[in-house]
Amino acid sequence: EPNHMNYKITTLVENCVYGRKLQAEHGLSLYLETPENRLLFDAGASDLFIRNARLLHIDLQKVDYLVLSHGHSDHTGGLRYFMELNTKATIVCKREVFFPKFKDERENGMKHIHSIDLSRFYFIDGQTELVSGVFLLPAVDIINSEDTHFERFWVQKDDGCKIPYTFQDELVMVLVNSGGLVVLSACSHRGITNILRTVRTAFSKLPCNLLLGGFHIHNAEESKYQVIADYLHEYLPQKIGVCHCTGVDKYASLSP
Repeated sequence: EPNHMNYKITTLVENCVYGRKLQAEHGLSLYLETPENRLLFDAGASDLFIRNARLLHIDLQKVDYLVLSHGHSDHTGGLRYFMELNTKATIVCKREVFFPKFKDERENGMKHIHSIDLSRFYFIDGQTELVSGVFLLPAVDIINSEDTHFERFWVQKDDGCKIPYTFQDELVMVLVNSGGLVVLSACSHRGITNILRTVRTAFSKLPCNLLLGGFHIHNAEESKYQVIADYLHEYLPQKIGVCHCTGVDKYASLSP
């Protein structure tokens, strides 16, 4: 049974910024310290997360794993800069991150794929305890189809055809100890309610102490937002940290 270990989570980059000298961009990168390991959850849109880490006195060369939540450029854009800086960390993701992605006609998938050293990748397709107390859930079943965020997103298959992108590459990180769960979801394209249901199934006896991430509802119509609000009313994590693609307006209305 995992003990009551402590986790420290630091935002390296996201859409808003409040710290002096730190900068923001449309992207996300979180730095996570456990008693034994250092991990990154996503790599932002550029090398900005590396520059912010320096200002925060965080040594990214000591990171053991970089987990990619999905294959969009605002989460993978800093990957090659990180791999140059840190030559030992393993990159963890689902294989589907490499499929070319589009928003309408604009390409927004992973860049520089051909120059990336694939020997450093660890591909997962089932629930995985990456390091002690840090679980990755790569299969989010869509129980509530109203709470999905697939509009205008496309993926290109091997034959060159574009088909609707339903984010088969999306994964969720869950930090587990005897006191409960911390759920990290970068964009929640498959729906934060569906993600929380998946987490509750996997860890049915533990409460959710913190839900942190982007809910992708900044342009959502009222009905889609209401589905999430109703679910969170029923199953309310002790704390909610919303960022990146949630939208400041929706953040305000989620606040009690």
